Amino acid sequence: MFGAHLGAAVKSGWAAVSTDGGHNADLDRLTDASWILSGSGETGLNNTSQSGMINWDLLHNLASRSAVDQILVGRSIVEQYYGERPHHTYWNGCSTGGRQGYAIAQKYPDLVDGILAVAPAVSFVNVVMGALWPQAVMNTAKTYLSNCELEYFRAHAIQGCEATMDTRIGILREPFTCAWSPNKLVGSAFECDGIQVVVTDLMAQVIQRIHDGPAGKFPGLDWGVPMTTLANITTHHDGSRSPRPFRISASWLKHAVLQDQPYDITELDEESLNRHWVAALADFGGVMNTDDPDLSKLRDSKTKMLTWHGIDDEIIPYQNSLNYRKKVEGVMGGAAEVDEYFRLFLASGVTHCGGGIGPNPKEPLDALIRWVEENDPPDTLDAEGLDAEGHLVTRELCLWPSTARYIGIGDTNRASSWSCIGGTYKPAAHEPITEKEFDYGVMQHPQDGHVQRNVEEHGSGRTKQILGGLKDHIEGLGMGLRVN
Repeated sequence: MFGAHLGAAVKSGWAAVSTDGGHNADLDRLTDASWILSGSGETGLNNTSQSGMINWDLLHNLASRSAVDQILVGRSIVEQYYGERPHHTYWNGCSTGGRQGYAIAQKYPDLVDGILAVAPAVSFVNVVMGALWPQAVMNTAKTYLSNCELEYFRAHAIQGCEATMDTRIGILREPFTCAWSPNKLVGSAFECDGIQVVVTDLMAQVIQRIHDGPAGKFPGLDWGVPMTTLANITTHHDGSRSPRPFRISASWLKHAVLQDQPYDITELDEESLNRHWVAALADFGGVMNTDDPDLSKLRDSKTKMLTWHGIDDEIIPYQNSLNYRKKVEGVMGGAAEVDEYFRLFLASGVTHCGGGIGPNPKEPLDALIRWVEENDPPDTLDAEGLDAEGHLVTRELCLWPSTARYIGIGDTNRASSWSCIGGTYKPAAHEPITEKEFDYGVMQHPQDGHVQRNVEEHGSGRTKQILGGLKDHIEGLGMGLRVN
């Protein structure tokens, strides 16, 4: 709420505003959903006090009302203080804040000029219930894997998907292309916490089910994505093990779905999770989900929305954003049309809202600002991180559905040695594709108000990347050669 991000925005010269949505902002209660029931100590607009009932006022605050009020009140304060209206307004949020950004995009896009919605909990009910899936799988099988055992399977999955591995960083660039099977490890032995462990059929089945996900409801985890947050367990002194579910989801199940009815979390198997899931969607989906693919209001408002999502995000799987984007394309005229106002970038090796061993986006808000204020839509986002030896790694995150490929020369730690391929382009209606453009393997996409540079004179983006990589390679030979 009122943390480092807000202070950083103010330091950078922004008038910035945040809100706790009318709830207790104590970080110790961040995962506690007891506020959703009347009589919990927090009351809504109608001062409802009947204990054990859903407080719909507070729920609507969380869903979108607080975000809208935050924008209107913040803008009013800025205008009164400075004597003029802000020239531009942006939304910047992740997770729940990302979901609220999507609510603004779908219902109130005229309130802002740009929306940066990172790792959004778009289908909120599916996200919060889906996070219980690994626990339900283990409860069903009565087989609980320790973090060490989970990491053993993950490490072998990454090795088994070597064709898509970024070897310098140790991450899978495209885990969705990997068809690895945990059954390959059945019978193998390894040491965990000083104990010799042998992989059983049940252990492999649990891992496979976690990655399969609940059919038709929510995506499972891709191979190589961490599992230790959602599949966490408690190991007792006597060596017995019990489930330790993700606290936000466990609290939501207890207070919202079951409304404080007595419940033993060890009884949450796949069948009962499915039953509670159906009830949760019926009760809360209409209020909390922001997965309406009709973005006509966003398109007509001229507001721009940019989303990036870490592929190693186990809390809100990146497929949540990707599937929504595909639904939008299906009803809004296809990828090229949607790219005019909504762009998606995926970050390999990056976890929820940032972090992980993959290169993290550097200044995505700056990219959004250039799109809004300079009509310069981003085809890539600058990202950087460190490899296993502590060396700087730079990348350009590709506009979906493009993916990064090493061009074959140059330092693999440098962004200039990689190229985005497989993107969605369309030529301008008034400017046909020329033979020169095909010669360079690039379809130019001039933007309105921009003059297209001659391909032969300036070279395509692909050509310049290859030359840049060659320059890095020559200078990296250590022979004192410089290329200007």
